[in-house]
Amino acid sequence: MEQQIHHSPPASFPGVLKRTAIRLARPDILFWTLPPLMLLLVIGTVTQKELGLYTAQHTYFSSFIVWLGPIPFPGGYTLMAVFFINLLMKFLLFSEWAWHKAGIVLTHFGVLLLILGGAFTAATEQEGSVVIGQGETTSVIEDYHQRELRILKDGVAVVRIPHQNISAGMSISIPDTNSSIKIDTYCFNCAISRRDETAQSGWTEPGKFMQLKATTPDAQNEQNLTGIEFTWDGQKYLTFDKFPKPPQRVIDGHSYKIVMGRAERELPFSITLTAFDRQLHPGTGMAKSYRSDITITDGATSWPATITMNEPLRYRGYTLYQSSFDLSGDKPFTVLSAVRNTGRAFPYIASLIMTIGLLLHLVIRLRRREPD
Repeated sequence: MEQQIHHSPPASFPGVLKRTAIRLARPDILFWTLPPLMLLLVIGTVTQKELGLYTAQHTYFSSFIVWLGPIPFPGGYTLMAVFFINLLMKFLLFSEWAWHKAGIVLTHFGVLLLILGGAFTAATEQEGSVVIGQGETTSVIEDYHQRELRILKDGVAVVRIPHQNISAGMSISIPDTNSSIKIDTYCFNCAISRRDETAQSGWTEPGKFMQLKATTPDAQNEQNLTGIEFTWDGQKYLTFDKFPKPPQRVIDGHSYKIVMGRAERELPFSITLTAFDRQLHPGTGMAKSYRSDITITDGATSWPATITMNEPLRYRGYTLYQSSFDLSGDKPFTVLSAVRNTGRAFPYIASLIMTIGLLLHLVIRLRRREPD
């Protein structure tokens, strides 16, 4: 005879906590959570055409509150948190902890682990690109979406300001100097036009002949050209994402550079591009395949590796994919997508647990139906 452990909240729970736990475990919470979740999914998917994938994802799914006009609506994080708490309370308080229910309990646990893994991935995943010229070495990842203003002292960043914290009129002091810059113009997506001759006074080149004006953000977030115009000790400058010659001055024997670009992160190892090769489809200019022969250097250890279109490199929690290339200059450049996902094992583990749970439940049901 099977022994069954209690499947109701312990009597020792304080009254309010007990009633709250029971209420959070009721199935009607899941029933009322699914409709707004489906509505949010539809709205977020439809608006991707106008807003772009990145903006739509962060507006609707990676948020706690979504404003539909003047009406607040729960975002993806809020709805998934309610969904998770409801399943967790049901699992902890009302699961039948008996052998004949072991498969259901295990499957339920797998679902919880899958949701938890998704939350962990959303909080910790990092994506970016690594751009390397042949013969060059780098350990820097450029973020796909986040921009920042950097002040470099002799090539080392001493100030980093996320682009969303920049506004016209703000002043930024340069460390270890009496110098500062004042932001005159900031635009997340800038249009470049010719500066009128009457407004060229005080400007250094190329800002003397070109100006930045804010324009509608592009739906493809990585296409937005973020830039600033600023005054630096009486002289006016401008710079923007991928600007080849950022403003630079020497102060007290040190070189200071003002850079607006993609946010940068350091890899725990360095990559050297030793060779890049591209194969074309016969009779066309379309790339059939391309590969990067690289050298990984981690401390005092180095070894060769190859990354192709279908064969990424995985090392120290990072996955490097062959993404693109640039052959327009004097030497080839490779573009590698770099992804760090510390929660990548969760889906595999959770799926395995759910599979075992369902199979176990099936076996137990079949055995219970067999005649004695």
